[in-house]
Amino acid sequence: MCDQEFRTLRFDPRYPFQNQTKACYDNYCDFYKCTRLLGEVDDCKIFKRYFETICPNFWISQWDEQRGRGAFPGPI
Repeated sequence: MCDQEFRTLRFDPRYPFQNQTKACYDNYCDFYKCTRLLGEVDDCKIFKRYFETICPNFWISQWDEQRGRGAFPGPI
C-alpha cells in the first residue's frame, strides 16, 4: 500500500484565484528564505508542503538546478 499521509492544504487567502502559479513560486522562495534565516525548522516545512503540492515537478527540478548554479532569478 502507501506509507504516506495525505492531507489537503488549507486555503491561503493571499491567493484566492484558481491560477496558483504565483503561489507556487512564492512558496518555493519563502521556503528557502526561511531555511536560510532559521535553519531546518518545522515552521519552514509548511512552505515546502505547499510548493511540492501545487508546483509541477519540472519547475521544482529546474529551480533547484538554477539555485545550485547560483542563477535562480528569485529573492532567496
